[in-house]
Amino acid sequence: MLKDVKVLDLTRLLPGPYCTWILSELGADVLKIEDPWEGDYARGTPLYDLINTGKKSLTINLKKDAGKKIFFELMSKSDVLVESFRPGVMDKLGLGYETLKEYNEKIISCSISGYGQNGPYRDVPGHDINYISISGLLGINRTAESPMIPGMPIADIGGGVFGALSILAGLYKRKIDGIGEYIDVSMTDVVSSFFTIAYRGLINETLLSGLLPCYNVYKTKDAKFLSVGTVEAKFWNNFCRRMNRDDLIQRQYDTSAIEEIKGIFLEKTREEWMEIFKGEDAMVTPIYSPDEAFDDPQTKYRKVFDREREILSFPVEFSENKTEGGKKAPKKGEDTSKILKELGYEERNIENLKEDGVI
Repeated sequence: MLKDVKVLDLTRLLPGPYCTWILSELGADVLKIEDPWEGDYARGTPLYDLINTGKKSLTINLKKDAGKKIFFELMSKSDVLVESFRPGVMDKLGLGYETLKEYNEKIISCSISGYGQNGPYRDVPGHDINYISISGLLGINRTAESPMIPGMPIADIGGGVFGALSILAGLYKRKIDGIGEYIDVSMTDVVSSFFTIAYRGLINETLLSGLLPCYNVYKTKDAKFLSVGTVEAKFWNNFCRRMNRDDLIQRQYDTSAIEEIKGIFLEKTREEWMEIFKGEDAMVTPIYSPDEAFDDPQTKYRKVFDREREILSFPVEFSENKTEGGKKAPKKGEDTSKILKELGYEERNIENLKEDGVI
């Protein structure tokens, strides 16, 4: 779908690589550019192997003039650049957007950062926990005693998704007017957009805080858990009837019913309860561990994650196109020589660049 779209990827860790993984899965030719001495900090971890599949890898030292020369040669032939340095780093390297346009005026350049390229927190370092704190999201994800850290990096993943979405919009716009674009993705802004839905009262705080019996988590006899999401009355009615407790139908929003239902669920194992609710529109699901989730028949059928090969597939199906799943993540710099030769560099030039610490 994105065949012939060339992407230069200067990102590390999770947000940027997840963004370019999406583009790669949609068919873009993604070239991961890393420094020769360390590379992506996530290398050697399962995370790296999951979200860098299908990409090529080139190592160049962007602090050296010869490295910049290679970069600009690639830039002139590319459609998209994605970077996740702290604001100002690209300018210090001489690679700011205004400079990039001198080599390729149609480039779609995307910066993914914690707080954005402007504002009072522009230069403040941070990680996912900081961004969800500032945005207010962590403040509503809490028990009565304390905020609870989510089990996944919401800002990082959200930033990657919105980065990819915005790049696709930029590419579409460029097809119409032929003009490039600079995209400033703030992970805090992304999470703020999630939080605002709750802030403006569109989500019931009581509902999402585990204070209602119809939208809650319950422990079973075997010390496992089930989730109940019977927000609509018809589903709550089905839930109560299947438990042989018609007397609870009028208590959907009665917080005092929670303890009573907890006691009921402790009478049987999770598997026994799932058998009871099988085929019933009651919105009861098991709460899985990661390993259990991968073994669920629905997950297996949709083939999002190949456990044997440890490969993540694009989580959306298209009727007329297939995504690029099934490839491995590249070793650091494994495509360097090939790419330089495609740019016209001879073997002796490449060896000299290695000796000079450029690649």
